[in-house]
Amino acid sequence: MEIIPNIHKIDGVRGANCYLISSGPEMVLVDAGMRGSSKIVEKYLKEMGKNLSDIKYIFITHADIDHVGGAAEMKKMTGAKLVIHQAETGVLSGKIRGKHVKGPLGLLFKLLAPVVRFQPVEPDIVIKENTELAGFKVIHTPGHTVGSICLFQPGKVLFAGDALRSDRSGNPKLPSKMMTADIVQAKVSVALIAGLEFDTLLCGHGAPVKGNAAVRVKELLANWQ
Repeated sequence: MEIIPNIHKIDGVRGANCYLISSGPEMVLVDAGMRGSSKIVEKYLKEMGKNLSDIKYIFITHADIDHVGGAAEMKKMTGAKLVIHQAETGVLSGKIRGKHVKGPLGLLFKLLAPVVRFQPVEPDIVIKENTELAGFKVIHTPGHTVGSICLFQPGKVLFAGDALRSDRSGNPKLPSKMMTADIVQAKVSVALIAGLEFDTLLCGHGAPVKGNAAVRVKELLANWQ
């Protein structure tokens, strides 16, 4: 569905939310969902009169499996440049394990690890510091993982990955303590996000937060216990 002009959420992708930016000559995909997501993305593009090859960049907000499971196939089928933060490259390439998940959910993840895997892939562009690329300000927002990033278009939209969440009604929520590697650093990153100006917030999980999104994040931060 088109959330705001030229920015789409591709419904039906398993795992994390997958977003498509269609403005300008270079289409951009934000996160890749689980393995098999390329078929859903391709179907959505065809309905727009586009093809997978029209995607020129794939931004990965962080290397959790629900965001990178489809990255290898998406890169292969689109020919797009795969972009991720330097701190996430080891997980993406399969050289190191991802973050430790706390509590009962961590035990479940450990049991499922031999079954639920993703195909390792090397990135094309490695982000080392805050920069600008493909029409976005790329901002390092560690906490959920060491190399989590957000994509920001001033005054318009912020793609938060899992630095923030939202509910089904489109209300912003704080990051999950259980799923966050460093909750203290995560709060610092939310404070950074709260200092930006954007009207729409698009998270890795949950519905779009539309209208005064930055103000609502500020309120959320003020009530963080």
